Amino acid sequence: MALTVHFEEAATAKERSKIAKIGAFCCGLSICNQHTIVLYVLCIIPWILFRLLKEKELSLGSLLKLSLCFSAGLLPYIYLPISSYLNQARWTWGDQTTLLGFLTHFLREEYGTFNLAKSEMGSSMSEILLSQVTNMRTELSFNIQALAVWANICLVRKNRQNPALVWLFTGMFCIYSLFFAWRANLDISKPLFMGVVERFWMQSNAVVAVLAGVGLAALASESSRVLNAKGLQCLEWLSATLFVIYQIYSNYSICDQKTNYVIDKFAKNLLASMPRDAIILLRGDLPGNSLRYMHYCEGLRPDISLVDQEMMTYEWYLPKMAKHLPGINFPGNRWNPVEGILPSGMVTFNLYHFLEINKQKETFVCIGIHEGDPTWKKNYSLWPWGSCDKLVPSEIVFHPEEWIKLTRNIYNWTEEYGRFDPSSWESVANEEMWQARMKTPFFIFNLAETVTMPSSVKARLYTHAHDLYKEIVYSQKEHPANWHKNYAIACERMLHVREGGADPEVLLSETIRHFRLYAQKEPSDPQLADIVVALKHLRKELQSLRNMKKV
Repeated sequence: MALTVHFEEAATAKERSKIAKIGAFCCGLSICNQHTIVLYVLCIIPWILFRLLKEKELSLGSLLKLSLCFSAGLLPYIYLPISSYLNQARWTWGDQTTLLGFLTHFLREEYGTFNLAKSEMGSSMSEILLSQVTNMRTELSFNIQALAVWANICLVRKNRQNPALVWLFTGMFCIYSLFFAWRANLDISKPLFMGVVERFWMQSNAVVAVLAGVGLAALASESSRVLNAKGLQCLEWLSATLFVIYQIYSNYSICDQKTNYVIDKFAKNLLASMPRDAIILLRGDLPGNSLRYMHYCEGLRPDISLVDQEMMTYEWYLPKMAKHLPGINFPGNRWNPVEGILPSGMVTFNLYHFLEINKQKETFVCIGIHEGDPTWKKNYSLWPWGSCDKLVPSEIVFHPEEWIKLTRNIYNWTEEYGRFDPSSWESVANEEMWQARMKTPFFIFNLAETVTMPSSVKARLYTHAHDLYKEIVYSQKEHPANWHKNYAIACERMLHVREGGADPEVLLSETIRHFRLYAQKEPSDPQLADIVVALKHLRKELQSLRNMKKV
């Protein structure tokens, strides 16, 4: 945008030609960094060419030079086919050795060109546009918005300087906002997804800030004309300075991340918890990117092998990455629930086959396992391992006491619950680490609920689950609301365990108390009506029990 302004103010053809070439190079270079910048480029390039044509400075030779400058900006893309051909990178995305592979990567076809996510249903355009305006007021303040609007209002004046630039920038803002709202296929009612969408609004906010500057200059000029005063230029500069200082003051604490090591600690805790030579099947951006960074860039746990579950379903992943994972045996070229040979000659394999051929190693999934391939259930079970899970052969007997001892203090996590913005990845990491403390009692309780076993064994499992829930609930002042619900259910189950030896009055009181606390903290739970009914019944039971004790 700065180069566009300089081009408009250029006095000579030579100066305009020079700025146009620099701008063409910058347009190409910017596309290497951010795909959505192409919406601005598609507005600026036709405008520049039109201005050159109007000045009779556009020829076939100059057009060719501009094209070469634009192509020079795209030179960083040459790295992709070279790197792909050499295949030395331990982690990469796509196979760019062919034109089709390069275009697939360039257009992000695996996620959907200009989409934010794969197979996601997003909010409506109107919801996203309304949220953008609200976000703009928060990020830039109402004054900046008002000045940007004033810049457009001033367009009606005939003596307005450089109205074409205001039209251009306003058009860029409108086109970007409408296009992004159309393609942003994320549900912004979810805080994390809202955080993702907000980052793309920075691009439109930059245009609004420029328009606000134009509006401020127009306001100062109009004020000087009306008041017939010549000293308002200093006031204009003072206002601009105050706006900048206000932006720094209001946003510095949010942007100051020098002490933020949450994701660092998250990844280090996960890696440190793993046994030697383990295989970790990664899933999702948080564990995938954080663990890969620590493993490949910081050199942590070189004995561990990281395999991306989603990437294994792509035809380029294993042909490129398998050689960088020497400790793992792959029974084919691509992960697919249906085993066989594809028309391309690729051999597919399922997760069960993968686990069987790598039985000599312990295998973990972080976080969660791909739902599309249930074949592992034939001979494996998922046992909780902090935020991750361990794939254990079904013939191995589960000993709750041993597993509790093994996973009780698996992480060293000291972050307070709920201290991060819900739209941040720090919040997601913190939530995962807190919920990890609950996974073992949840697993043990679920085992007692679903598996047929002697009543004595079932009672032992219920008792372990109850004791673990009680331990984590009462050891922390603030914790996830669902802990109250799970602990209340565990207390209720203990009422039916004869071997437990716990006081029924205490169990009933605990059940009532923690169901009530959960209902207060989670009023939107779809099961709230059932919880209220259960509370009435439990209170009657408690009163009846107390009356019997008095008698």
